[in-house]
Amino acid sequence: MIGEGALVLFQSFTFYLLIYVILSLSMNLEYGLTGVPNLGKVLFFFVGAITSTVITVNVYDSILGTEDPLSALAAARRTELAASNPLLAVGVFVLSLISSSLVAGVLGFVASYPALALKGSMLSITLLIFGEAARVFVRTYQPLVGGVFGISGISNPFVFLRNPPLGMTLYVALTGAIAIFTYLLVERLTNSPFGRLMKAVRDDELAAYSLGKDVPRVRGQVLFIGSAIAGAAGSLYTFYSQSIFPDDYVPALTFLVLTMTILGGLANNVGAVVGALVLAVFERFSQASTLAVFGITVGFDISYLRYAVMGILIVTVLLYRPQGLIPEKPVKTELYDVVAARGRRSSRAGS
Repeated sequence: MIGEGALVLFQSFTFYLLIYVILSLSMNLEYGLTGVPNLGKVLFFFVGAITSTVITVNVYDSILGTEDPLSALAAARRTELAASNPLLAVGVFVLSLISSSLVAGVLGFVASYPALALKGSMLSITLLIFGEAARVFVRTYQPLVGGVFGISGISNPFVFLRNPPLGMTLYVALTGAIAIFTYLLVERLTNSPFGRLMKAVRDDELAAYSLGKDVPRVRGQVLFIGSAIAGAAGSLYTFYSQSIFPDDYVPALTFLVLTMTILGGLANNVGAVVGALVLAVFERFSQASTLAVFGITVGFDISYLRYAVMGILIVTVLLYRPQGLIPEKPVKTELYDVVAARGRRSSRAGS
C-alpha cells in the first residue's frame, strides 16, 4: 500500500508540474515577451476543459443512448465503453485535445481583441473579470457541464489497459511529451523575427507603430497562441482528473502561474520552467491532503497561508530581483548568429 501511495503521489506531482510548465510558458509568451498582462489565463484553461467534456460526453452518450448524462450510471457506462473500445478512447481524446486548443485560441483572439484598446492594469482587470464571469455562468448553468456538481466519466485514453497505475503513468508520460513540444514551440517563436516583434511591442508600442507594425494584430496573434496552449492544458487536466468541476478553475490559478513566470524570469522560457518547478513543489506539498500522506496535520486552512506566501514572493521578487532567477536573453535568430560569428572572426583577426 505504501508503494501504491508513493506512486500516486509521484504521478500527481509530475502531472501538475507539467501542466504548470505548459501554462507558465503560455503566460511567458503573452506577458513576458509581448507585455500583455493576461489575468484571464484560467478562462482559457477552463474553456479547454469544457470543450473536452462536451465532446467526450456527447460522443459517448450518442453511442450509448444515455438520457441523463449527469448521472453516476452514465459516467460508469462511458468509462466502460472507453475501456472496451481503445480506438474510440484514443480518437475522442485526440479530437478533444485539438478542438480544445482551437476553441480556446479563437476565444482568446475574439474575446480579448476588443480589450486590447486598454492598457496595463485596465487590461488585466478586464481579462480577470472575463474569466471569473465565465466560471460563475458555467457554475450556475447546469446543462453545459453539470453546474456546481460537474460531470465525471471522462476517461483518459489509456483506460482500455484496465490497469489504472500503468494507464496513468502512460498518460503522465504523454503529457510530458506535449509539455516538451510546447517548450520547443515557444522557444522557436521567441528566437525568431516574430519574437523580436513581440519584444518591440512590449518595450515601445509607439516605436512599433512608427515602423509600420500592426500592434493590435500582433497582440491578437499572441493571445490566440497563448490561449490555445492553455486550452490544451485544460483538456489534458480534464482527462487526468476524469471529471470537471467549475470550482476548480478559480482566479488563484492565474496568479499562481503569473508568480511562476515572474519568479523564473520574464521573457526566458527556461526561467518559466524553473519557476513552475519551484512553485509546483511548494504548491503541491503545502496542501493538507499531501501533508496527511506524511502524517502531518495542521489545525487551520493552509490554503490561505499558501496564498499569502505567494503574494509576498511576488512583491519580494519585483523589489529585489525583477529579472527573476534567470534573466532575459537576446533573441537568437539566424541574423543574430551571423552577426555574432562575424564579431568573433573580427576579434580573432584583430588579435
